[in-house]
Amino acid sequence: MSKEKRTTYIGWNGISARIPTDWTLTAVGGDRRSGYLRIDYEQVPRLQVKWSRKHIDLEAKRDEYLKRLAKGRRRRPSGIEVSTDARAISKRSKPKKDIVSFAWHGPHCGLGVLWNCHVCGRAVMAQAAWSIRNEGREEAQEVLESLDDHGVSGWDTWGVDGLVFLAPAEYEMEGWQRMTRYLELRLVGGPGKLKVARWGLVPLVLGERSVKEWYEEENSRRRDIRWEAEETRIKGHDGVAARGKLRRLAGDFRTRLRKSIGRPPAVEYGARGWHCTESNRLYLVEAFHKGSAEALDGAVKSVLCHEGV
Repeated sequence: MSKEKRTTYIGWNGISARIPTDWTLTAVGGDRRSGYLRIDYEQVPRLQVKWSRKHIDLEAKRDEYLKRLAKGRRRRPSGIEVSTDARAISKRSKPKKDIVSFAWHGPHCGLGVLWNCHVCGRAVMAQAAWSIRNEGREEAQEVLESLDDHGVSGWDTWGVDGLVFLAPAEYEMEGWQRMTRYLELRLVGGPGKLKVARWGLVPLVLGERSVKEWYEEENSRRRDIRWEAEETRIKGHDGVAARGKLRRLAGDFRTRLRKSIGRPPAVEYGARGWHCTESNRLYLVEAFHKGSAEALDGAVKSVLCHEGV
């Protein structure tokens, strides 16, 4: 990609890639074990990735896919020429992976790869496409070169629409919301939960309130936690830090008795919110955890709120 073109990261259930900022996530499915994502630009699928936990016969899977691509949906020639001689990416960029490549030419052009990863055990099929009107081969190669199926040192990249952060590799998607001026990702892993949210049009959200005042008013009626908050600076911005514990809500007496005998550790709550004036966005990271607040601290430190990527 040219140096002038801004990029960001897409990250989903361990799959990550560096993409232009004007490419948009349009479809996701499945989970960490088996899933699919698609990213579009100008109504063209620019990046498509499928993954599974079961290693595959790479050449047989590639040949099967290219046969369908050449025949088209109605088993008629599609006008697309396919090739297995293309070099989509350098194998040196993907150590400990068995890789095969392919390419096609037609109304759109594309490069693709299939691999089996000996580190995480995943099988991945990915392709990057461009319009025949434009020269996009170099960009497609760079996107595929950046693609990976597992994180580094036990941390995965999560990223949607420029909201990028790291989370422990055992965390998976629990749910997410995507609206015009609001984005929220909720992850769960073991005993922990993590939520990362971003608001646009901050003046409409904060009004004349400080970040701490906003947080206190938004959470004043919560009954699931006991918390306290204080003003702080986060990433050089005005912010709020909150900490507390999950309330032990009344329930079945025998269930509560068993828990009291076992003396399970208390579920801690932590939150960090801040207003990034450079991007004019409001960020909030919340976590429930037992013991270490590693997921909360790691997510806050890794959020790219205004830095160029």
